[in-house]
Amino acid sequence: MGSNEHKDALAGGVESNRYVYPYVPFENLADKDVRSNFNEAREESFETMRSLVSKEILPDIPLTGDAPSERILSLFENEHVRFGPVSFIEDERDSWLGKMNQFVREDQPLQFVLLGFPFKMAVPLKTDRVLPDLGEMLSLRRLENIAAEIKKTYPPGGVITVFGEGAFAKTAGVPGADANAYFHYLEDLNRRMGLEGTVNLKELSGMESMVPDFEERYARKVEELKALYGAGDPGFMEKYQGTYPSVSRLVSTKDVPEGMLMDVYNDGLPDSALNNDARAVREDIKARAQEATFLYHAYLGLRDDLNFIDTEVPHALHLTVSPKPGRLGVIPVNEHSVRLPYHGVPVHDRAADSFSIEYLIDIKRRPRNYTPVHLEGDKDNKPFYYAAEA
Repeated sequence: MGSNEHKDALAGGVESNRYVYPYVPFENLADKDVRSNFNEAREESFETMRSLVSKEILPDIPLTGDAPSERILSLFENEHVRFGPVSFIEDERDSWLGKMNQFVREDQPLQFVLLGFPFKMAVPLKTDRVLPDLGEMLSLRRLENIAAEIKKTYPPGGVITVFGEGAFAKTAGVPGADANAYFHYLEDLNRRMGLEGTVNLKELSGMESMVPDFEERYARKVEELKALYGAGDPGFMEKYQGTYPSVSRLVSTKDVPEGMLMDVYNDGLPDSALNNDARAVREDIKARAQEATFLYHAYLGLRDDLNFIDTEVPHALHLTVSPKPGRLGVIPVNEHSVRLPYHGVPVHDRAADSFSIEYLIDIKRRPRNYTPVHLEGDKDNKPFYYAAEA
């Protein structure tokens, strides 16, 4: 692994999943030694943080091919950009070139779409924020870098429209108000980073106004999937089994004490080893995750039935962090990060001058000091990122 032909996983060894971004296990949850390893917090301005994030650049990527579309496609095939098997792209090479050439022939910017950025996961072991932070800035910067590389070889460049997935808040037990606040803050960060016009933001929930009976259709779709599950339908069971493990680690556990959550999420502890309260929490997570999996796929099914994405952005090329045929898989943050920005807290390693997304409970237990860094004027009182000291 490491060559352009075979690098299908991120640096941490996380393999792609065609149904949902794969979950990354917590570090040993049997270790409950939560250290006092946080230094006194400090504040930084947005400009300081934007300057910090601007250091994130792609390495020199040799683009190959004679035509603009060929060179652009080679960018997405490159291991420094691509997440997932290169075969997903190569097997549909003519189709991708044809889609790109629709824009190239008209000398128009290529249009890309990406789904993501739903809300901060309401799992205290992962993060304690509600609003976006430096992690989201890093991910937006990543998209900016991709667009900049395209512009180098094709002057009209590319526009990336991100569809926020706040519609899944109810599915995960996250208050709708939190998801809305998250998306509006993301819009603000995107604007302050100067990315409007290159990275545009829309809400996936906009499709709910396309048809007058959306809720009824949604409910029917959920029941259809439950019937397929009950019948053991091979096609749906593959989707279910590929999705449920990740979903079971993102449903809200916001009100559960930290120590109990460490037991609940500890796969090394069988149910019989948990006390009654922890066992009840684990069972509740399983039940809600199962329902959430049905709701998730039903919503995506309606999205496709309504052809919502292509209606909003005609002829768009689809980017994804859940690589599959017909999608260009992209690394969501950088090659050092195996978690999505809304699944953890951003950490800046000062010595290496590198960024990663980590679980909050993991950095609390590491034998290293961290400085919580707050954003001046932040609407969320939790740290915007953590500086890992040498």
